[in-house]
Amino acid sequence: MALFSLSSEFNCTVETLFAYHEQAGAIDRLIPPWEPAKVASSNDSLQVGSIVEVDNWLGPLKQRWIAEHTALIRNELFVDQLNQSPFAKWIHSHRFKAISANRSSLSDEVDFELPLAPLSRIALPWAKDKLHAMFQFRHQITADDIAFGQSLLPDLYRSTPKRIGISGASGLIGRRTVALARALGIDVVRLERTNKSAPARWPRGVQSVSLTDWTKGTHNKSAVENLDAWIHLGGVGIADRRWNSETKRAIRQSRTQSTSQMVSLLHQLEAPPKCFVCASGVGAFGNRNDEILSEHSSIEPAHTGDDFLADVAREWEETAKRYADPLTHRSEKSQESEPLRVAIARFGMVLHPRDGALSKLLLPFKLGLGGPVGSGKQYWPWVHIDDAASILLHLAINPNCQGIYHVTAPDVLTNKEFSKTLGRVLHRPAILPAPSAAMRLLLGEMADSLLLSSVRATSDRLIESGYRFRFPKLDSALRNLLGLS
Repeated sequence: MALFSLSSEFNCTVETLFAYHEQAGAIDRLIPPWEPAKVASSNDSLQVGSIVEVDNWLGPLKQRWIAEHTALIRNELFVDQLNQSPFAKWIHSHRFKAISANRSSLSDEVDFELPLAPLSRIALPWAKDKLHAMFQFRHQITADDIAFGQSLLPDLYRSTPKRIGISGASGLIGRRTVALARALGIDVVRLERTNKSAPARWPRGVQSVSLTDWTKGTHNKSAVENLDAWIHLGGVGIADRRWNSETKRAIRQSRTQSTSQMVSLLHQLEAPPKCFVCASGVGAFGNRNDEILSEHSSIEPAHTGDDFLADVAREWEETAKRYADPLTHRSEKSQESEPLRVAIARFGMVLHPRDGALSKLLLPFKLGLGGPVGSGKQYWPWVHIDDAASILLHLAINPNCQGIYHVTAPDVLTNKEFSKTLGRVLHRPAILPAPSAAMRLLLGEMADSLLLSSVRATSDRLIESGYRFRFPKLDSALRNLLGLS
């Protein structure tokens, strides 16, 4: 038998701290990103007898862990125990305490026993290190989510919930945005397309609307009327496979046509969403070397040259801007109401250890084979996945946000600086270069657009709008994502 505990203080009332843990989506938020695990089923309740099933992977092997809530005292305590897992014993107590009117504490206490005791006792230090990393992450994301929620929703958990819609919810950014929205008590409507790979479980409070039903007019109209905002994240992955004419056509059409379709569908509503947030990318600038690029910098062909992604982004963003054009609204009611706003989120490289660009970089760097790509002088704008999700909600809910925003951290680094930082965090050298010629041979045109292109994008306008980055520096972002803080 072994005991582990970790306590932290939070700048909120004990009622708010406890309410966060009650929210649907909180359990998804609290799973560390480096762990190959996801919630398979849950009724999003802390009530005694509630069951949570989590799938964990060890390589290709999947194991289901089953936990049961066994005790609950509101604003003071809840307890869960693992009934099925590799542990011989696991009882986890969450203890909440008010410190002052606006300050509280949380103590996580775990009474556990490793399998094959007493032989496994030699692994106790390793197990406690893993637990420390996990609970340190949980406490940090709890504090960050609550702080963000209080800045976004002054009456967090005490007022009528905001309602937003999301298309592209099954993707990396979409899944994280849905979980954060629900953890903050925001109701979500997700557009459901035919996608066999989409996760089967969504947190309580997420309502699905079929695109087929919507286009036929057979959907539940009340679900999509009078939303506070709609977030559109449509588009096939730009790095899923080597580019050819067919792939490039799919990249363009999946963005421009899906955006045009969403604008049309939303305009047909009697009470369309007050805001349309549409994703884009800093690839809109093309290769701009050392030029400092703000949201006001040009993306016209005279500045971007003959760049495929820049051309796609221009068309994509122009399509999204039509949402705010009153001449395209169908209903008189829409024209008489307050003007609709559009916010365009130009993403840099979104960091997550098990998906996206970072996941592909980790193995060579862990093997000591990482290093700069090409000259290493090109700027690589990046953003932590939780900042990406938070910024989307910030743009959606903040009534003053409209126009272009760069979803990139203030820590603007060259590829060489990025590689050096990743190597330092992993305690590995980062000196083996990947020559430009080799990248072009391996990836073709995609190498120039995604790896060798330089975009020195600033995020000043986002900061001026009141957004406060969770992870403004790459070092702290990587340590958080990899459990090395």
